[in-house]
Amino acid sequence: MRIKTYEKKYKSIEVLGWKMSKGIASIREVLEYLEWRRLLHAYKAYEEGEELDYVLEEVKEENIDFLKKILTKERLKILIVLGREEFESISDLARYLNRNIKNVYQDLIILQKAGFVKLPRKGKNITPRLLIDQITLRFR
Repeated sequence: MRIKTYEKKYKSIEVLGWKMSKGIASIREVLEYLEWRRLLHAYKAYEEGEELDYVLEEVKEENIDFLKKILTKERLKILIVLGREEFESISDLARYLNRNIKNVYQDLIILQKAGFVKLPRKGKNITPRLLIDQITLRFR
């Protein structure tokens, strides 16, 4: 997580803010400070159950076996459906997909671990939400 990286590098955001206020921060430090602030704001909103408002383009180099394991036909359907519609519960999603709730839940857990979805609670329900906008495959 980038927040942890910044904490390790600078100890606290206040340290970096102090350097900026004294005019001794480098351009790179200013940019890292601004990104760190946006990350903290987005993370706080996420923890409070709000929509994630931080866009990050992340390049991951994965091998084909990993992708085949994670992105099964059924899990891809889940991602596509979540990209088009919102569901108040996993049972609503399972009903829409005409699948067993337990199997949909297991697929969502795998997609959550891979960083594709989040599963916040809303009352008694778990409300699946998509965290990604697109997946791009690059062949070299």
